[in-house]
Amino acid sequence: MMRMAAIALISLATMTSESGQETMSKELTSLQGTWIITAFNGQEAPAGAPEVTLSFTNDKYAQTVDGNIVERGTVKLDASKKPMWLDLQIVEGDDANKLQLGVAQIADGKMTLKLAMPAATTRPTDLAVSDGFLVFSMTLKPKG
Repeated sequence: MMRMAAIALISLATMTSESGQETMSKELTSLQGTWIITAFNGQEAPAGAPEVTLSFTNDKYAQTVDGNIVERGTVKLDASKKPMWLDLQIVEGDDANKLQLGVAQIADGKMTLKLAMPAATTRPTDLAVSDGFLVFSMTLKPKG
């Protein structure tokens, strides 16, 4: 009886982990990893500037400046919108407990991300640099 219960638990755990992987959308999968910000509002990051990254693990993100985490939160995507809608629910950092609305485009290891200011209620509709929004160009950091 104990052996059957153990087999049932192992089977359930396996099914749970597999279904957890299946629930990650293609778009969320494309976000996974650490992205290095290479330009901000159309201006290339100057040589010697602190490295700013945005890392995604499952539906969680962390922003770092020179390796120090300055913000954490969760990400929600709506890939049916073009460009793809992205909502950042900030849970740690200066803007904790605020929602940040944005749009993103990912292709060939590069991402363009345009965000409204935290707590603003107007979502950007395109990826162009414009007043009141933050536009980031990023490259995916190689693993290893």
